[in-house]
Amino acid sequence: MTTDDSVLVTGSAGFIGGALVSYLRESGRRVVGIDRDATPGPDSLRVDLTTITRADLPDPCPPTIIHLAALSKEPGFPWRDYFANNAEATRRLCRVAGEAGVDNIVFTSSMMAFAAGPWRRSESDFGDADTAYGASKLQAEEILRTWQAEKPGRRIRIVRPGVVFGPGDQGNMRRLIRGLSKGRFAYIGRDDTVKSCIYLKDMVRLLVRLTEDDGPHDTYHAVYPQPTTIHDHVDAINAAWGWDRQPRTVPYRFALTAATPFAVVDPKGTRFGLHPRRIQKLQFDTNISSERLADIDFTQQYSLGEAFADWRRDCGGGLP
Repeated sequence: MTTDDSVLVTGSAGFIGGALVSYLRESGRRVVGIDRDATPGPDSLRVDLTTITRADLPDPCPPTIIHLAALSKEPGFPWRDYFANNAEATRRLCRVAGEAGVDNIVFTSSMMAFAAGPWRRSESDFGDADTAYGASKLQAEEILRTWQAEKPGRRIRIVRPGVVFGPGDQGNMRRLIRGLSKGRFAYIGRDDTVKSCIYLKDMVRLLVRLTEDDGPHDTYHAVYPQPTTIHDHVDAINAAWGWDRQPRTVPYRFALTAATPFAVVDPKGTRFGLHPRRIQKLQFDTNISSERLADIDFTQQYSLGEAFADWRRDCGGGLP
């Protein structure tokens, strides 16, 4: 591999991308960030991957790309938009990366490459995504594998993270913390739904490790080694914020029926926070294993409890 350790990060203005760019720069590596929402600057380019050309990349281009950019919010968008922004955009990125001489790509896929349900999935299991988001990510994985096979010397690492949470999070973990703070969170159907997850700071460390590891695999799952349930998350949040919230359990069918009208009046789930898709996520397991991380000697620095405690410190003791 080249001695040039500079990195190009797609999705650099996003939740994970912003933290990753800061980490890389603090470690002394040159980073070029590209994002459709980026503020243009010497090392920050406003680029839409759905229309990217070679002229949109720097010349010379860093030899390594960490590809984070994606349409990931769910619910939120029509089916086709996920494929246009996740699969087709990856195909276009691969084409211009090849033209620019890039030989190393680290890609963040998703645990939603697997259908939710009562199974624990490993990296070698067959993907059976049943959502547009998950299916578009699986398609992007195959596009990248094709790119890698087209020319000797090319290298890919595919990371399937669970729920990534931490400073800057605007997603479900933040909603859970705020819901608990107001006594407005309830378990749906049961309290032992498995939700595989990883803390943001550990996710960033793993992505950086995978830019240069010599491990035997091309695909890794980024989650805690032991399954974590929604009850585990609630307990860890209670401990971090000094609460003793004990959410009630609402029957799944009742909750789903109550949430269904909101899909009509608020299809993106932004106005009311209640949506059938969120009810489903609280009911069905998303459970993936991460045994392969041991093959590259990667361990998380933060346990689940330590992660929430660190997040609270980052918030100055308040709410995210």
